[in-house]
Amino acid sequence: LFRDRVILDGAVEAMLYAPDGTVAYATDHMLIGTRPADDSLLREALRGTFVRSGVGELPARGERKSRKVLRVFVPVRFGRSDPVGAFVLYHDYGPIARTARDAFLPIAAVLELVLLSLYVSLFPILRRVTERLRRQLHEIEHLALHDSLTGLPNRRLFRDRVEQALLWAKRSGNRVALLIIDLDRFKEINDTLGHQSGDDLLRELGVRLRGLLRESDTFARLGGDEFGVVLPHDREAMVAEVVGRIRAALEEPFLLQGLSLGIDASIGVSVFPRDGEDVETLMKRADVAMYVAKEAYSGVEVYEAERDSNDAGRLALAGELRAAIQGDGLLLHFQPKVSLASGEVESVEALVRWRHPERGILPASEFVPLADQSGLIKPLTAYVLDAALRQCRTWADDDVDVRVAVNVDMRTLLDLRFPEEVEAVLRKYDLDPGRLELEITEGTIMADPVRVKQIAARLGELGVQLAIDDFGTGYSSLAYLHTLPVNEIKIDKRFLQNIADDASGAAIVRSIVGLGRNLGLRVVAEGVETTKALELVDEYGCGFAQGFLLAPPSEAADLTLEQLNAATAA
Repeated sequence: LFRDRVILDGAVEAMLYAPDGTVAYATDHMLIGTRPADDSLLREALRGTFVRSGVGELPARGERKSRKVLRVFVPVRFGRSDPVGAFVLYHDYGPIARTARDAFLPIAAVLELVLLSLYVSLFPILRRVTERLRRQLHEIEHLALHDSLTGLPNRRLFRDRVEQALLWAKRSGNRVALLIIDLDRFKEINDTLGHQSGDDLLRELGVRLRGLLRESDTFARLGGDEFGVVLPHDREAMVAEVVGRIRAALEEPFLLQGLSLGIDASIGVSVFPRDGEDVETLMKRADVAMYVAKEAYSGVEVYEAERDSNDAGRLALAGELRAAIQGDGLLLHFQPKVSLASGEVESVEALVRWRHPERGILPASEFVPLADQSGLIKPLTAYVLDAALRQCRTWADDDVDVRVAVNVDMRTLLDLRFPEEVEAVLRKYDLDPGRLELEITEGTIMADPVRVKQIAARLGELGVQLAIDDFGTGYSSLAYLHTLPVNEIKIDKRFLQNIADDASGAAIVRSIVGLGRNLGLRVVAEGVETTKALELVDEYGCGFAQGFLLAPPSEAADLTLEQLNAATAA
């Protein structure tokens, strides 16, 4: 069947295998009678399976090297009998590979040149796009951790810096101080000069204070007009130095819209590990100290546990107070102000009490600070004003001619709507405005003199009386006495406690009485509890007195004008 020659110039070789796998015929006669290595494909062909295996290896023989070939295994049958052998055709794969390679290389070269040209032309574009993406990612990361207005670290980054400082302090045994800074009267700047001026102030403040700190310190804007400082340190004096520099920087005027404005701030300080060992506790306690500084007008306060009223019990008590204000849990006591010249009662001061279901009758000192901290002070003041004028209406109907004095907190007085609210309550009970007297503290005046003057003028136009309570406690309100529509000053009771034995206290009382009389104001001595104190204030020319010696605070049902006058005469 096959001749002794190499088919197609040696490109194809053929072999015929006997059933036992012996080569019965081969184009290479030297292979006849040999048995090739075990080949699973050959065995399949001898069993009758047509096999096309693709590329394989033709072993080396003599001087010929091994080469890759295409193999086809075909079983040999006669009729339908079992295979009597297998025919295998080996086709050299080298010429095919060379032909494919010769055809592909020019195409590959062209494609490579095209790709190289594209790369050269697109590389500048890709570089610009990559650089732009890199900048945008950097900006996104920066915005996520920094305040967009001032460029300072934001609250998120600030907390991270605090955590890092605490880790450092725990390893080194040093301390970390945390400062919370809140600007005073910032809202007034926004309301008066506009939010753009407020933004300019915050930016300038950021630049000014950032320059005061070390690289290891962190100065951040926490939100609104609140800032935070992290000070890793190894000595307490360093914190005091930084606080001093911050306060000095704030005292330097800020130029806004051609106006030179001074800015005050309240600073609260907490220290690791004394005041806490984690970020949350330290920030909370620095915040508490800041609010203490704001309420005391002291500028800066360090956290003290005994002044921290933020606990779960106090939170529950605030909820009870809210219910008491909205329900029937409060009541008023009234304490007379007695004329030392005539012995008559011209006015009474309304003092709020809480009828607590478990703790009994609580004085104002036990819950008014809570109301102030929990945001209930304004509804509490509104309740007292309404209840006091309702009682005044009852007295007026009984022909009792007496004024009622109501204490007004800072937040209520600084509300521009307050005069309208007062007018509405007076109209509700059909009372002459002269029957109402509002008592404010010196601290309230100094908190915002401009707004106090504006609101006091509107109250004065209504005919409402205005008194300065706790006068002489250290605030510089003398400069405002002649500009405010004040009718009365009340000498702080601390000056009356030991007036008989305290020469300096007696001198202060005498000076305040003289000042009030020269300004044409009523002068009331508060806290008169001894006969000697009453004699001295009368001797100094004080026109009115108030205290337990004359009459303690009582419910309205226990007070009549005749009883008060009788008690005074006695």
